[in-house]
Amino acid sequence: MWGNDLKINNKYQANIYQGNFPVKGGDTGEDGFVGLARVAQYPPNGYKLHDMAGNVWEWCSDWYDENYYTQIASSIAKNPEGPNQSSDITEPKRVHRGGSFLCTSLYCTRFMVGTRGKGDSRTASNHLGFRCVK
Repeated sequence: MWGNDLKINNKYQANIYQGNFPVKGGDTGEDGFVGLARVAQYPPNGYKLHDMAGNVWEWCSDWYDENYYTQIASSIAKNPEGPNQSSDITEPKRVHRGGSFLCTSLYCTRFMVGTRGKGDSRTASNHLGFRCVK
């Protein structure tokens, strides 16, 4: 990945929001896109993977439980399988990672690798997607 810098040689490394969020027309497109970008419009990370940050949130198969990682911290150090159910029983949530074109360094910094979001997996939005891995 590109580390702590959103830009390398003054070029953005992911599709995120630039401007005053959530003002209509506020995304300046300084990164090359206003809204969604096509796949692989930015350089790959150190593992040769494209679009792991920004553009669209990527659904994960894990159920979301806000306390899960603190509960298992001492027992599983690498690649935990995730909880058996969501902590929100009325509206079960799944994990999503990577942030979206609506994330900004001033508002929603969840395009950072160590963060995760959550959402009802029955929802549809233009800033949600999934990963295809070959």
